[in-house]
Amino acid sequence: MPNHPKIEDEVLFATTKSILRKAQMFFYLQTVLTALCWIALIAAFSIKFIGGYSNLVIPLALIGGVCGFGGWIVGQIANPYYSDADKIRKSLADIANENGKNNKNTESTKIPLTIGFANLSGVDLDAIASEDAAALSQLFARSSVVANHQIPNAEILFVYAHLNEDGTIKGPTSSGIRQIVQLTNAAILILASPNSSDSIQKAFALPGPKTANIVFTLDRNGSGFSCFFQALFEKMRDGKDMLSAWVELAPQAPNANIPNTPQTLLFAEAGKIAFPH
Repeated sequence: MPNHPKIEDEVLFATTKSILRKAQMFFYLQTVLTALCWIALIAAFSIKFIGGYSNLVIPLALIGGVCGFGGWIVGQIANPYYSDADKIRKSLADIANENGKNNKNTESTKIPLTIGFANLSGVDLDAIASEDAAALSQLFARSSVVANHQIPNAEILFVYAHLNEDGTIKGPTSSGIRQIVQLTNAAILILASPNSSDSIQKAFALPGPKTANIVFTLDRNGSGFSCFFQALFEKMRDGKDMLSAWVELAPQAPNANIPNTPQTLLFAEAGKIAFPH
């Protein structure tokens, strides 16, 4: 017999809702009967001692007694429903508390910085920019994805662009990578789109501030690119500085060929950058 989790969940939800509804109905009924009991008895005693319509004393007392007995009967019938409803409420409270703790833990493990994604080329690089944003944004407290040809302010900045032969970025301004660092004050800048080694060397040689660790990409190796940087940022989140984490993931040994990793060049001009905690 095949399992039907959705049907089972619906049945459980309906049963739970029915128990809570019955418990609420019995509670209202018991409350009304108890209130009528006290009203009738108080009225009977008031008439008895104050005087007035003495012929109403006995009927009011009977009404009070019947309502009181009825409230007791309803209470006996309702006790199992009250017990089940109380268990359900406690379970829901426990689930809510657990979810709250999980959410708090999730928030506390996020890197308290902004990661940004700037596509300076256009639709030809949209796919890899979207792939990286989806894979990496969840690690950071804030993520900034802007329209093509715009540059967000972010401590960790991924740039998608093609380089000219002289190392400048293809586009109307032909600016260099270091000018983007100067513009955004990024601490880590990754040119995430593949470029030739010649244009990368010329881009590195262009003048500008040397205040960030800059990564150039030769070959993304498919999804290996986003997986590598996810692992890198996780190690940095857990206390490693960037250089130590990088060496662990991509040992700088001669002829080292690490499978499933991108071909990149790291220029650590800002040194051992570490994430705040």
